Amino acid sequence: MNIKHILLTTVLSLGCAIAGLSADWSTSITPVSRINQGWWKNRYDGQVQTLKNQRCDILFLGDSITDFWDRAGKNVWNEVWAPLYTCNFGISGDTTSELIWRIDDSGLPTFSDPKVCVIMIGTNNTGRSNMQQPPEQTALGILTVAQRLLLRYPHTQVFILAIFPRGATSQDARRIHNDKINAILAQVKLPRVSYVDINRNFLDAQGNLSKDLFPDLLHPSEKGYRIWADSLLPVLKPFLDKQ
Repeated sequence: MNIKHILLTTVLSLGCAIAGLSADWSTSITPVSRINQGWWKNRYDGQVQTLKNQRCDILFLGDSITDFWDRAGKNVWNEVWAPLYTCNFGISGDTTSELIWRIDDSGLPTFSDPKVCVIMIGTNNTGRSNMQQPPEQTALGILTVAQRLLLRYPHTQVFILAIFPRGATSQDARRIHNDKINAILAQVKLPRVSYVDINRNFLDAQGNLSKDLFPDLLHPSEKGYRIWADSLLPVLKPFLDKQ
């Protein structure tokens, strides 16, 4: 069975599960543009130019948690990721739908295929819908992002990161919702796709999230980005070392 058939089978199985829960399960996979927002267009246009003009062995894709590598995570990025030829394709506020639109619209115009792609997306699906989007639906959106990458880059390894914890405690409703999405993603088996969960590295023994690591209990601080880099780099390294 080739990659397109495997992806189709996976997407259809999730779609059938969602159809019984929501009248409009396509909202997480239908491409949506925010091009009418000037700051968003500028950020997007700049990222596309970077993909065209810079070597890209690692491609991060996502929302503000990825976008803010250029803010709170900038020092860590410059130390850890920049020397490894890493590109940032994250934009604040995006859901799976906006990320899918950016992938489709840009065609991801890298002049060579990345060795790895890293997906961090989905928490805005939870927040923007006030948890009304079923976990299966968000998972479908995330897997659709992975599908686009697998078809665009036939030799690239794709990593889906567990949506990072949000809220102060394990009882936070939005964290529980995201954990349900993560549980679905953890069960999906696709060629060249690895699910990676580093969330425990951000939490204490009781599952609490510190404001020292996530000041607003959603976005990492520089210390949080340091933990992200230290946790993820050993996972990526075997693929980066390949010729």
